[in-house]
Amino acid sequence: MTVSRATPLTDVVSAEALTLPPGGSARIALGRAPDAVVAPSSVEEIVELLAWAQAAAVGVIPVGTGAHVGDRRPERPYIALSAARLRGVQIYEPADLTLTAGAGTPLTELAVVAGEHRQWLPFDPLDAPNRTLGGLTSAGVTGPLWAGYGHVRNQVLGMTVVCGDGRTLRLGGRVVKNVAGFDLIKPMVGSRGRLAVVTSVTVRLFPMPALDRVLVLEAGEPAALVPAARAVATAPTLPASIVLSFSPGAASLLVRLHGALDTVEADQRMLEAHAGVSFSVRDGPEAEVLLATTRDAGADAEVLFQTSALPSELGALLDMMRGALVGVDSVVVADVAEGSARVGLTGAGPSDVVHAVRVGAEGLGGTVAVDRCPFDASPALLSTSLSPAAREFGDGLKLLFDPGGVLL
Repeated sequence: MTVSRATPLTDVVSAEALTLPPGGSARIALGRAPDAVVAPSSVEEIVELLAWAQAAAVGVIPVGTGAHVGDRRPERPYIALSAARLRGVQIYEPADLTLTAGAGTPLTELAVVAGEHRQWLPFDPLDAPNRTLGGLTSAGVTGPLWAGYGHVRNQVLGMTVVCGDGRTLRLGGRVVKNVAGFDLIKPMVGSRGRLAVVTSVTVRLFPMPALDRVLVLEAGEPAALVPAARAVATAPTLPASIVLSFSPGAASLLVRLHGALDTVEADQRMLEAHAGVSFSVRDGPEAEVLLATTRDAGADAEVLFQTSALPSELGALLDMMRGALVGVDSVVVADVAEGSARVGLTGAGPSDVVHAVRVGAEGLGGTVAVDRCPFDASPALLSTSLSPAAREFGDGLKLLFDPGGVLL
């Protein structure tokens, strides 16, 4: 089909694509609403849509549920390309621990399918139940479980994507060792849909642990927990995850251990001896509730941003933030192994607070990246700027995969 600037969108995609299916989300966390939300059901329809957008000078933002696209503020008309119809498990090989599914498949659906074979995707990012496989891959977020299982970029074995100029690429494959030459999967993971539209993803699964134990320390201030957190992070055995969280007047350290009962108990004894502390223990449903509550802390905050520094600077980073957040309704969830922290603010003057944290983080050699803030504040000014070399590299990738700049 030949399209031009005058071709109406209704002539390019089906009527069904212009109506989200049951369970599809039109929640788009952006500064201005999209001019349309389109949910194509095939690669061919996506190719036609991108060709139309190029001709009509309309931008396209690919979304999963639309809740985690970040704080983007398009300056020209744009449409949201929803993956709601690109859904479902396509290939599942339990014996190989690999699974291929459409980009719009919810993580909760994959958990049910893999769970029947005692397998799982060990990713625990913020608001995981409201994420899709394609959205997770595009965002490149893993959560604190990366310490035990590796980042999501290392678990994506293959992808099918449609570039901004309509090229369809099948990257990687369905086995662990499948890359010869340039690995084009890596730049796609974490590109947030700015290079290509993800249509399907193949991931590596893991056996479920026989025991999932959470070790807990609590205190009134995070500074009281930092020594134990650093000791655990530098112990001979690295736990599945190490999370230190705090809000005004309360702080907790959660250490997650996976394995057989004897192994977990031996690891707990070793960590307690190494850190010089005695943990309380959470197992079963109690542990699940505690982990989910901590994982999703700040999900609905008015302001949400990430800050990071070297893991060795975590104590100084948390101390700086505690000072900057005095009197502010806030929650901080820190990944101790990574040296990063997620900060959620409610009812605060965001510019002043985020700026103070950014100055403090950059003084420690770290960064701040704003995911969400009121639309009278500028995330470009509040976030740490890219270096000239990083910006040049990103612009070069953009030119390769989306030479017309269709994807925003």
